[in-house]
Amino acid sequence: MLCSPVFQPSLGIPFAFNMLVHSLWPENRPIFIQMENERLRQMEELRRRVEFIDQVHQLLLKEVMNTDSATELSDSKSPSYKLEKDGNCFCLMLDTKDFLPEELTVKQVGRKLLVSGKHEKKDEARNGSYSYKYQEFRQELELPEDVQPDAVTCSFSNGQLQIEVPSLALPAVTERTVPISTSPAMKTQQERSAEEQE
Repeated sequence: MLCSPVFQPSLGIPFAFNMLVHSLWPENRPIFIQMENERLRQMEELRRRVEFIDQVHQLLLKEVMNTDSATELSDSKSPSYKLEKDGNCFCLMLDTKDFLPEELTVKQVGRKLLVSGKHEKKDEARNGSYSYKYQEFRQELELPEDVQPDAVTCSFSNGQLQIEVPSLALPAVTERTVPISTSPAMKTQQERSAEEQE
């Protein structure tokens, strides 16, 4: 470090050059360089660990996607259904072969039917590993206007959920002649012409 002329020793002849002065404190620069190098080394180690975890994650994802349980999970869809309507009833048949009757629920809210099912199955293999299968579906249907919403019935057989609603009994159509009445304020054409002639 160079010393300014202010701090120079007062000798009879002023010195025309600056003197080198040493600090009593240790120099800090090597410590900061060491800290920066350590931080860079830790950042590089962290980057390598993140890359390793990413590789492990990719391998696990490939393994899971190749197992049968993954295909079972991806195959879970809403069950197919068939609507039939004949003169006496409205019938809905759902293919629920993967569900037990106690896993199915049918709720009615006004003219809407809410059909849902939930199935869980855990299979354990001999080697200690296991697969887990979970299926769930929900379907909402609007009942037609010409059925009796209070008479909904459900039955389950051979993997089919059948919902039946009887049609409304229409009253017998009878023919009648409807009389036409005229009000006193309305005058016919003959009455008007008779008044004009008078």
